[in-house]
Amino acid sequence: MAYTADFAQEIVTSTRIRLARNFAAYPFPRKMDEMQAEDIVYLVGEGLKKFEVENQYLVSKLSARKARLLKQEYLAFTKYKMSDLDPQSAKLLLEQHLISPALLKSKSGAAFIYDDEESISIMVNEEDHLREQYICSGFQLTKAYERISAIDDGLGSTYDFAFDDKLGYITACPSNLGTGMRASVMIFLPALSMNGELKKMLPSIRSEGLTVRGAYGEGTSSEGYLYQVSNERTLGLSEQELLEKVTRMTMELAEKEYDAEAELKRALGTTLKDKCLRAYGVLTNCAVLPFAEFKEKMSEVRFGATLGFFDMIDKKGFDRLFNDMRPASIRVSNDLLRASEKKCDESRAEIVGTVLPEMVLVKRK
Repeated sequence: MAYTADFAQEIVTSTRIRLARNFAAYPFPRKMDEMQAEDIVYLVGEGLKKFEVENQYLVSKLSARKARLLKQEYLAFTKYKMSDLDPQSAKLLLEQHLISPALLKSKSGAAFIYDDEESISIMVNEEDHLREQYICSGFQLTKAYERISAIDDGLGSTYDFAFDDKLGYITACPSNLGTGMRASVMIFLPALSMNGELKKMLPSIRSEGLTVRGAYGEGTSSEGYLYQVSNERTLGLSEQELLEKVTRMTMELAEKEYDAEAELKRALGTTLKDKCLRAYGVLTNCAVLPFAEFKEKMSEVRFGATLGFFDMIDKKGFDRLFNDMRPASIRVSNDLLRASEKKCDESRAEIVGTVLPEMVLVKRK
């Protein structure tokens, strides 16, 4: 149905493609010594330099106009060793989904590499030698795959990745054998959560080789009705088949969510509208705003927008605000590294009260 595609774009907040790779000549990270781990970090950094050189050359040969157009494709990578990152910066990267909890705990020989736009990130020596990922806003699985696949092809042409003709890419965890790819979308499913239908769907979703997890992956809970839908199987299917599976499931969930929201709106009427409007009132008029309350109220406002109670003027800005107000993010971005929790809550209230009305407007009859 035509409306389903539009609605999917509305409720999918972000897309991620992640590829797991290992160097054929080295043992898995858990079996490596410190010198071998440092070798991997060095090799990845050197392999990525060619992308910078190629892009710099292209830009220098183009007109100013064409150079500006190419700028979005320009890659300039920055590398950090996990042992050199302060705790607040590491937590910030975790909040932004740029590193995993496992890498956060790793120190010796572990590194994180990202491009200046922070859409491409590579974790080095987590569970595998490489976890390459591309994250973008909205529902864009093909775009995300093409972008990270180009990086992967470049590194794969430079280095020999562990690969078997029958098993595909060799990975530390057997669940990643094959393509080594995880394709995922972050999707907002308030109505299916409220009516219990999402829980009932989980067995059939798993039977399709897919999984539904919390916002931060395996072992985490939903955050404001946001769920991560991804493939669980990578062996025996091509990258294209996996992308199609995740796309189909996303569309199915979007259709069911659309119907569930319409039913909730019919059943609860002004009660539901009142709850959403009150959430907006709190966010735009409070003096202290703890993050837990912020998450809850923002989710209700997002829900109100899908139900037609609000005009969502700036969806990307709304999603960005949600992430910018996280505990580590607000401290790093607003010079609050040594501030008390209460000071952070006060700053969050002031920021949200100022910018939210620029992104979301109450619909009046």
